[in-house]
Parts: sequence; structure tokens; C-alpha cells
Amino acid sequence: MSAMGKTNIQRYRLARNACALILGGLLLAACGKQEQAPPPADNSAELEALQQRLVALDAELREVEDARAIKNLQRAYGYYVDQALWEEVADLFTEDGTAELAKNGVYKGRERIREMLYHLGEGKAGLKPGQLNEHYQIQPVVHVAADGQSAKGRWRAYIMAGEYGQSAVLGEGTYENEYRKVNGVWMISKLHWYQTFIVPYAGGWGANKDVNDGDVLGPGISPDAPPTEDYPVWPGVNVPPIHYDNPVTGRK
Repeated sequence: MSAMGKTNIQRYRLARNACALILGGLLLAACGKQEQAPPPADNSAELEALQQRLVALDAELREVEDARAIKNLQRAYGYYVDQALWEEVADLFTEDGTAELAKNGVYKGRERIREMLYHLGEGKAGLKPGQLNEHYQIQPVVHVAADGQSAKGRWRAYIMAGEYGQSAVLGEGTYENEYRKVNGVWMISKLHWYQTFIVPYAGGWGANKDVNDGDVLGPGISPDAPPTEDYPVWPGVNVPPIHYDNPVTGRK
């Protein structure tokens, strides 16, 4: 976790504990009457305000901690994909999770996702000598549902892949994912990667069209459902649907 993330969580915890201490003191003062002591002042409004603030701080702290856990989950996904650790990637999904890569259709359930991943790795886990498969998970925007049991996240993948002396490509695309908390642990329930481009490293996107038109899996495997969307890849332009409203204007 970053220093900023730790600071945010510590700030919420300190504020929450301070409210709890003040609330506890007021409750003790209200309940701890002594004989022949004057009646205590009516602190009901202050007590109610503190209780509401305490509830709000608890909710904010939970949201910050959940968002941190989801970011760690997605980053772990990227590191596992980097090394073609397909078992570890599949284990990040819920039992009924789905995965849709580029325009290759939807794979339903953890075991079908595992099968798809091994197909992507030509039947094997792990990289071959001289192979590169970097998948940077960057620019996270995460929103946790009010009940703290589900969430949505948008990410950008930047890809450098290839094999020494044979091939090299650059890739980029956007994730619009969903997550679910299972027995207190966040997991990926829906992964959808929209391909912007995969182009040869030599010349990059300025000199090349996309190498596969959104077909990252190739022949030999079929999805459980067709692609949910048909869209152009490079040099075409596509804006993947954005799950959140504008944080300033509130517009979708």
C-alpha cells in the first residue's frame, strides 16, 4: 500500500476513534448521575450528531479499505499474467466469474477461464526463455457499492510482449471489471478487456494497423457466449462504456 493510502486509512481511524471517545464520554456523563446532583444538560442533539458521524466514518473507512483490497487484487492479476501463472490468475475469479478478452467472446466460470488462460499460454504455464509478457495495470478508478459486497473498477493495461529474436508487440486497452466479496475476500466476478491496439514494436501504432483485429486467442478454443460488443480496434476508435458518473458534474 502506498504512503498516501496508509495516511488516508490512519486519518479515518483516528477520526473514528476520536468520535467514539467523545460519544462514550457523553454517554457516561448522561448515565453517571450522583445523588442530589443537578440534572445533566440535554446532550441528545450532540449525541445524535456524534452517532451519525461515527456511522459515516465507519462506512468511509470500510470503503477506503475495500478499494485498497480491490486495487491489490487487480495488481496481483497483472503480475501473475506477466509470468503466465495461469493457476494463480484463475484463482482470483469467483466460482461463477466471467472473462472477456478483446473480441473473443465470454468464458463463464472459473474452470472455463482457466482453460482459456492455458490456451493463451499454448497449453503451458510459465514463460519460455526469452519471452516477455508485461501487463501493466494502471490508472485505477474503483467504486465500491453501498453494501460493501460488490464493486466496479476501470483500469488501463499497457502491454509489452514478444520473444527474443522473433517478435515484439506493444498493446493497450481498457478494463471495465466487476468484483464481489466472497467470505470477506474480494475476487474478480467479471473481467472485460477492451483492446485498443496490439501492433508490432517496430514503428508502433504510428506505422502499423492492429495485428489481430481483436482476436487474441486464435483458433482451437470456443467461448461460452459471443462477444457482448463489436467494436473497431486500431486504427479505429472506440470508447469502452464508463461505469461511473462524472465526479464533478454528475453526468453519465
